[in-house]
Amino acid sequence: MFKRLVPIALLILTACGGSSSSSNTPDLSVVATPTTIPAPTTTVVEIFNPASGEKAIECNNKAVGASYGEKVKLEFCTTTWAMGDTDQDTWNCPKEGCAQTRLYRLVSDKWISPVICRRDKPLTRFALSCYVPNAGPATLAEIPPKDVACIIWQTNKSLTFVEETGCTPSKGDINVSLSAECTGYFAAVSLPLEKCDTGGAVTVMQKQLRAAGYTVSVDGYFGPAMAKAVYAFQGKKGLQQLGIIDSATWSALSAKPFPG
Repeated sequence: MFKRLVPIALLILTACGGSSSSSNTPDLSVVATPTTIPAPTTTVVEIFNPASGEKAIECNNKAVGASYGEKVKLEFCTTTWAMGDTDQDTWNCPKEGCAQTRLYRLVSDKWISPVICRRDKPLTRFALSCYVPNAGPATLAEIPPKDVACIIWQTNKSLTFVEETGCTPSKGDINVSLSAECTGYFAAVSLPLEKCDTGGAVTVMQKQLRAAGYTVSVDGYFGPAMAKAVYAFQGKKGLQQLGIIDSATWSALSAKPFPG
């Protein structure tokens, strides 16, 4: 019986195969249509809160301590923000001072301490240098407004960070930076270039300063003479006079981007 069915099956398969090559078979090819994929969008989060208009005031240790529930030693204050340490914190600090300190904030007539931050970093780097005790990294919500940060957080006014923070350094700090001698030199890997930096980027700037008419050595070492030349150049070009090579000064001296 099986042998009788084989020829029939072969006949059916042959018929199917012939029909697949027929000219009446509809064209099933797909015509590709262009697809527009929207470009990804990114939202850049501001690294500071808008200015509030608060001014520096004399710190009231007793008032803040009573509200916070512990004796405090405040250093810089505004109406609603302060920075400093508790007595307990200072017991654990070496003679040169605490490496980190607390921010205090007045909320509903009560002072609280939302975050603890490293003193050597600007508050614009809050996610890396500040933390909420027993919670995790700080967010922008725990950081003071831009102008308040410039008042109570001295690192924000450091020449190294003013381009990032938007603060104005004191004239005294600028004069010290211009005049003090270097006791050592450190390899520069990014902007700003500062006094006591060394490396190829410093050499590039020295050459550009000489081409602009300033008397500096081309030796790759950023010393006081170069700092004063940079300060003079910035004044001539209407740039912020800091005596360091920030991005605006680099662009004014060189058409090439910073190496690296």
